[in-house]
Amino acid sequence: MNTLFWIIISSSVISLMKPVISGEMSVYFDEFVIKYWMPDLFEKVECELFHIDNRSYVNGGFMLKRNVSEISVRTAMDFWKPNNQKMKIYDVRLDACLLLRTAHKNRLFNIYVKSFKKHTKANLICPFKANYSYTFTNWQLETQDLPSFIPVGTFRTITEYFTQQQLGARIVTSGKFTAKN
Repeated sequence: MNTLFWIIISSSVISLMKPVISGEMSVYFDEFVIKYWMPDLFEKVECELFHIDNRSYVNGGFMLKRNVSEISVRTAMDFWKPNNQKMKIYDVRLDACLLLRTAHKNRLFNIYVKSFKKHTKANLICPFKANYSYTFTNWQLETQDLPSFIPVGTFRTITEYFTQQQLGARIVTSGKFTAKN
């Protein structure tokens, strides 16, 4: 789940500059790091970014020590065009449980919920259960699942997860959308 929100939100980067048809582009992650601050909440948190044949894959997961029924997310994304012009794409705070329940109502969110469901057997709804291993294996951002036009450029996201108004975890990602040659 930790990476789910970053991926869902990052899909809002559409038509910023020189759109590329999604089948003609690739997504490459340079960084995908998860840190957590609540050892009384997390039993374990794992994340591994790896590359095979110019594709980025992520394996990861987490296990909680107690049930969590309230999660809020603050996520921000910066995007740099090829000319290095920086743009703030978003900086929002969301109710994560509501987002998971209503993702099907938003085409972009639905794309990423479906993507994660392909790579996990977990039921991504609140409450998140204690002692359950929420894992995803060989997750990748499938370009054919993305909206038809994606901009070329680099991105960096910071996504923070809060429960009971305390910072529980942070995900930092960076990467690029590039045109295939």
